[in-house]
Amino acid sequence: MTPPAKTIKLMIAEDQAIILHSLMILLNSLQNIEVIGTALNGLDLMTLLEKEKPDVILMDINMPKMNGIEATRIIDAKMPWVKVIALSMYDHPVYIKKMFKSGAKGFVSKNATKMELGKAIEMVYNGDIYISEEISRILLREYSNASDSDENADYTSLTSREIEIIQLLADGLYTKEIAEKLFISDKTVERHKTNILKKLKLRNTAQLVKIAITKGIIVS
Repeated sequence: MTPPAKTIKLMIAEDQAIILHSLMILLNSLQNIEVIGTALNGLDLMTLLEKEKPDVILMDINMPKMNGIEATRIIDAKMPWVKVIALSMYDHPVYIKKMFKSGAKGFVSKNATKMELGKAIEMVYNGDIYISEEISRILLREYSNASDSDENADYTSLTSREIEIIQLLADGLYTKEIAEKLFISDKTVERHKTNILKKLKLRNTAQLVKIAITKGIIVS
């Protein structure tokens, strides 16, 4: 007689409460998965990890207080036995590469079906890397479309916080508004903007937003 499959203990970190609740219900309905905890940001997740021991974490990338990339990096360093799967609406190569570099073992879109999420969790739990066909196509397209003109622009070195700031600039927010939203100082925002422009070899914010949208770093 075949022994029953072990129940996979799952945590979900997602900053949108409605999506978090939906994911919890969806994944708890799978026979071999048990959601043992949820968090609305990276800091809450770290606190939760002091009490609960998950097998797998489904990790949103863009979260307040501590984003998914930073949280994944810490978990990989301190709890390498915990497997992280990135969860994002922004399937841009910058995000994908950052998450895998930080220690993630899989990457799924928030548009993924219940079956795909279940498959990703099982594969990662069993020691495999999960990359959907969609993500594979994105990475292949990015590799195929790489041009000499982009050689000096360091897109992949953008941090998740820098990408957040680019998105907020594209949304029309001023420095002070960005600082208030991200709970940082005006000077810190300006320093991030300077670093971004330097990395991408650009002269001003308008040029930055245009390039970021064109390259798919942010959504318009």
